[in-house]
Parts: sequence; C-alpha cells; structure tokens
Amino acid sequence: MLEIGKLATLQAVVAHGSFSAAAKAIGLTQPAVSRQVSLLERRVGTQLVRRTQQGVHATEAGRLLIEHTDAILDRLQLAEAQLAELAGLRAGHVRLGSFMTALVFLSAELAGLLELRHPALFSGRRQVIEDVLVDRRTAFRGLAAAELDVAIVFEHAFEPDPAPPGIEVVDLFDDPPRVLVPGGHPLAGAASVTVEQLAGDRWIRAHDGSAARLVDHVLARIGAQPELLHAGHGDEPIEAQAFVAAGHGVTVAHRLNVLLNPDQVKAVAVIGDVPVRRIQAAIMRNQQSPLARAVVRVLQEVGERHSAAS
Repeated sequence: MLEIGKLATLQAVVAHGSFSAAAKAIGLTQPAVSRQVSLLERRVGTQLVRRTQQGVHATEAGRLLIEHTDAILDRLQLAEAQLAELAGLRAGHVRLGSFMTALVFLSAELAGLLELRHPALFSGRRQVIEDVLVDRRTAFRGLAAAELDVAIVFEHAFEPDPAPPGIEVVDLFDDPPRVLVPGGHPLAGAASVTVEQLAGDRWIRAHDGSAARLVDHVLARIGAQPELLHAGHGDEPIEAQAFVAAGHGVTVAHRLNVLLNPDQVKAVAVIGDVPVRRIQAAIMRNQQSPLARAVVRVLQEVGERHSAAS
C-alpha cells in the first residue's frame, strides 16, 4: 500500500520545486524528504521526479500520482471536517429503539428537547433520530449487535429483568399504575381507587405478554378472581383499551400506556400495592459516540420532567 505521508512529501517537493524548500515547508530535514521520495519511487518501481537546473519537476508518473494524492488529501480534509461535525454535535444520526408508547410520546419529546440543546444537529437534511420499535430483550440484542445506538426500555417492578453484562441501564422515571375504566363507569370521575373496589367488575386481560402478567399480579395480590375477557397480546395491547372504551370491562396499565380518547377511557390513579414500571435508557457501556451519549443525557432531562409531573 502507498503511504499517505510519502505521497504528501512528493506533492510538497513538486509544489515547492526543491527538496530543501519542501523540507522547510513540511518540517522535515532535506535528507529525510529525499529519502521518502526515493523510497516511494522504489515502491512504485518508476521515477517520479527529475532534478534540473530550474528545480525539481515531476515525471509523467509523478504527475499521475500527485493528481491522485490531491484527491486523497482533499477527501482526508473533508473527513476531518465531518468528524469534527460529529464530535461537536453539529451533525449525526442515532438509531433509537423504543417500545410502542415510548415511540409515540417520548421519542418526539426527546427530538424537541435535543433540537433545543443542539440546534445545529437539525440544520441538515438527514433524519437525526431513526426510530425502531423493539421490546426489552430485542433492544438489548440490538445494542449488543450494534444495530441500535440507544434504547428506551421498561422494567416492571414485579418482575426484575437485569440487563446483560456490557449494557448500561439508566433509570429515567417511574411510570405509575392506572386503572382504566369506561367513561361511563361509576368510578370514572374518582381521584383514585383501590383494586378491591373493582374486584366485582369484568377485567380485560391480554392473552399473553407482560400486560397479561401485570393483570394477574394485581388480581392475585387481593385474591380476586373476576370474570376475564381476553384481548390483545404483548406488553401494551391497544385491543384491551378498545374493549374498555366499548364498556366491556376494566383493566390496569400505566400512565404512559393510555392512547385512546380520554372521554371513552378514564385512567384513574390506584391506591395500594400496585407496581410501577421503570422507564429506562439503555446503551452499551463502551459506546462513546457524542450523539448517543447526548441522547441519553437529554432522555434524563425528559425523565426529570415526567418525574416532576407525577
């Protein structure tokens, strides 16, 4: 491989017309400059410069190599400028994994606050935040495989799920539990309720996932066995809320979960031993990208706002 340092020396020799002038310009001795050019000629197997009474001139091969050197150095200069943009948070792109309601609410909040903190990031045409819908385990795999830069995840207090080694988890805020009742329910206007007050209602439960396990956990704590209506799957089943909105029963979720019309579904605070879920940011411990770390810092600000609001 040709060495960029020797190519730059050749370029300087031809540009200044002598070995001594080139040496002065690039901070080397004249013998060092002469030796670098000789080594380069030996590497390419042909003469690159001619010494004349009028100075040093490039041969045809030398002119060809200098033309390529000019292009290479221009690209290196551009690379340095672009790296400075990334380091200075004036450019960049981050792949952000989020669960559904974090993608709906928190990603937009993050983008707005990030633009306030670093407006130059958003002056270009490229999208700064690329959202990817993931659950907790998928987020961790994506971070480990360098498919994601940062992730917003949650962890239920009733079922701890530690991150794998190498992944740093930053607590953002606690998402408080809420009982979701139809708009016409007798307790829809209450400031708070207990689970016991709803033990006689039909409960909407997902078929599987952490949403189903949350309902099971809450009902088991009070020993209730109400009629169940199954709807949806996974961590945040919107189908369960649709059934509540239609007046078919009640369920338990978290404040950030609520997506439907508040006239149809009322989210009521719960008194008693009902677990929160912890909203967290996750990032690889060895991830030192300035933008990725800035995103985590701004997410912490978002978390502080939500903590203050609750």
